[in-house]
Amino acid sequence: MLTLILQQPIGRWSGNFSGIRVNPDATISLVSEMAFRLLTIFATVLAIMTLWGCKYRRPVIMATFRTSLVGRTEGQKLNAAKAARAVNGAVIPAGSTFSFNQRVGSWTRERGFVRAPVSLGGVLVPSWGGGVCQVSTTLYVAAILAGLEVLERHHHAVAPSYVPKGMDAAVAYGVADLRLRNPFQFPVQIRFETTEKQLTCQIIGLMTPSQERKWKRLKFQLRREILSPSHIRLWRFHYRDGKFIRRELCNESTYIRSFNLP
Repeated sequence: MLTLILQQPIGRWSGNFSGIRVNPDATISLVSEMAFRLLTIFATVLAIMTLWGCKYRRPVIMATFRTSLVGRTEGQKLNAAKAARAVNGAVIPAGSTFSFNQRVGSWTRERGFVRAPVSLGGVLVPSWGGGVCQVSTTLYVAAILAGLEVLERHHHAVAPSYVPKGMDAAVAYGVADLRLRNPFQFPVQIRFETTEKQLTCQIIGLMTPSQERKWKRLKFQLRREILSPSHIRLWRFHYRDGKFIRRELCNESTYIRSFNLP
């Protein structure tokens, strides 16, 4: 609390007002103290604003992709839901990589997975973890829509029915993986939601306000180039401020034949 330092009244001017004598040294000290405190408050507010602008991060949806679970077997749905729960919440720090197989782990009975139809070399056979590939596929498309880098991706021998050709990502523990890299200067989080009818993946950027402004200038689109009914190229088109920058080949996939997985 600031205290005004005055001397006792020494006389009268007129009426009922008392005259006072001001102590110059005390007054200068008081003014200096007030100026110092105001400067301290200003510096504190400025520091808080700077901290807010540089360090505060909030979740920003970078991409969302959904695939349908309609027509899938109960075993495939169970395995997909289990794998989605394992991946849900995974954070990829800036410049770091993500391994689907490392995150999900082995698809064994001991870990709660069941036998369900899976395509092996173009033939449907019951196998542990059938249906997990739909999770990796949903993540794959969401990741490339968000601008993440794909370090490893494999296509199925037979194109699955839950996604357009060229947009699938087959995984097999210890054999084929889906690996991603975060090229941005902020961490990203993978979120999954599973319902009876669909599987939804979102890529969330944990951005500062300035990073969010830069991100909103970017846009990514996917386009398929159909070379033949079984030969597909998938391209990612990069835009900044609504202007086309470049196109990037995501993959080139050749399938045996079309086949609707149950």
